[in-house]
Amino acid sequence: MIYSKEKLDDIAIHFVLCFERTGSSLFSMMLNLHSEILSPSEEPFALYFWRKYRHKTEWSEKDVSSYVDQFFAIAEKNLDLYFSKKEVFLKSLLHHREFLNYNRIVKLTYLHFLDTKSKSHVSVIVDKQIKYFFHLKSLRKIFPDARYIILVRDVRDNIISKQKRALNWNQHPLFLAGLWRDTYSNMRFIREQDRCVIQYEQLIADTRSSLIKTCSFLGVKFDEKMLKTDGVYASFLEQKEGDVDADFLHRLRSFHSGLSDDISDSKIGQYKMVLEESTLLKVEQICGEWLRSLGYPAHVSKKVKGLSAIYYTGLAKLYRKYLLAAYKPIPLGMKLFVKRRKNSSKSV
Repeated sequence: MIYSKEKLDDIAIHFVLCFERTGSSLFSMMLNLHSEILSPSEEPFALYFWRKYRHKTEWSEKDVSSYVDQFFAIAEKNLDLYFSKKEVFLKSLLHHREFLNYNRIVKLTYLHFLDTKSKSHVSVIVDKQIKYFFHLKSLRKIFPDARYIILVRDVRDNIISKQKRALNWNQHPLFLAGLWRDTYSNMRFIREQDRCVIQYEQLIADTRSSLIKTCSFLGVKFDEKMLKTDGVYASFLEQKEGDVDADFLHRLRSFHSGLSDDISDSKIGQYKMVLEESTLLKVEQICGEWLRSLGYPAHVSKKVKGLSAIYYTGLAKLYRKYLLAAYKPIPLGMKLFVKRRKNSSKSV
C-alpha cells in the first residue's frame, strides 16, 4: 500500500504493556479484528534503532537497504509468520524514500506486520510489548504522545499459568512474583491520564465492556467484529502454511491452543487449589502494594521478609530488570554482530 506523508503522520502509536500469560495474544487478536487498529507482534526495533536513525531525514537507496537488512537481522520473533517478505518491505520503503524520517519509517515498518490484514483504514498502531515496561523513559522521548494500556493478571494465577508452561528461567513462585512486581511497579512512571488498566479477569468475564473501554481510550469506535474470534487464529496459520515450517506451525498451534478455544473463566482463581498458604503469604508480601493498586485483593501489607523471598526476588531483578538495563545501551552495531553470529550458527 502507498501512503502519503500526511497519512503516516496522522497514524497514532500507542502501547500495550504486559507480562507473559496475561491474555495478551488474545487481546492483540481482538484489536486486529478492528479495521482501524493494527497490533503488531513484539519487535523492539523502534527502541534499538532510535539512537542511530532519530535525526535522519535524507535516505539514499543504500540507507534504506541497510535499514531493511538490519531490521531482519535484529528481529527477535517470527518474521516469516508475522511480517512481509523482505523484498516487499524493501520495495515499499524505497517508494516512500523521498519523505522518510524516523517517525515515518517506524510507522511503515509497523504497517508491514500482519500482511494478511488490510491496512487501508488503520489509524492507530498498538504495539504490545513486555520489555517496554522497563524502558519507559526512552519511550517517552521517542513517542511523546503515546498512551499505554496496562494488561494485567492476578499474580497468583499468573504464577500457576507460567509454571504449567515452564516459562522464564526459574519457576519458583517467589521468583515469578518478583518478576511480576518489578514489571508492574513501573506503572508509577506513567501519568494516570495516559494509562488504561485492563484486567485479564475482566477481559474474560466481560469481554465487550473491556474492549469498549479500550477503544474509547484509543480514540476509535468499538466494533462488534472484535468479539468474533472463533477460528481467526487457525485461519491465519492456514494462510501462512506456505511460508513457515510445518513443524514450527504445529508447535505454535500447541503453544497458542487457547486462541482456538472458547473464552472461558475456568483458569480464574486456579491458584486457590494449588498454592500453599505459606506461599500465598509471601507472594502477597512481595506484590501486595501493586496488587491493590491494580484492583486485586491482597490481605497482607507487610514488606517481604525471609531469606528465600529476598533471594528469589533478587534473582528476578537480575534476570529481567538489570539484564534489560545492561542490554539497551549496547551499540546497535554490536547487537547486530551478535545476532548475525547467532543466526549463522543456527543455519549451519
